[in-house]
Amino acid sequence: MSEVTEGEERPVLIAYDGSDPAKGAIAEAGRVLGADRRAVVLTVREPIPSFVLAGGGGATTLDPTTIRVMEEAARKAAADVAEEGARLAGEAGFAAEARAGLSGSAWQEIVAVADELDAGVIVIGSRGRSGFKKVLLGSVASAVVQHGGRSVLVVHPEASDAPGKG
Repeated sequence: MSEVTEGEERPVLIAYDGSDPAKGAIAEAGRVLGADRRAVVLTVREPIPSFVLAGGGGATTLDPTTIRVMEEAARKAAADVAEEGARLAGEAGFAAEARAGLSGSAWQEIVAVADELDAGVIVIGSRGRSGFKKVLLGSVASAVVQHGGRSVLVVHPEASDAPGKG
């Protein structure tokens, strides 16, 4: 019987967006981190901004009721994705639960939830962008590594069982 270290007693936070790299990251995390650990699968979506629509009759602003309905749909979509991720994490051997939210910054929400849970490790898939694309598009994985204040398992698509790989 192996001794459980302090980091293993703390939950694993899995950032999951439904993408193939995120699916592969869950499978790889199951292999690397071992079975039967508690995991929280977090899906973060951006909130619906209040914006102005321009048309033939001039500009109009979406009413608050429409924005609320759109935000509720975004919350439900995020919850559905998080549930899918929790199912995959369960298949990978984790005792998983789903969590979803809306935030203007995915990496900040991931770090905040990791802090709230006192996560032992954050798991995140990388799309493998480099060079100009990385600078132009930014990188949630890079920001989590920089600002997370804890261990981060970044799974590159070539190192995982990401669907469509190869």
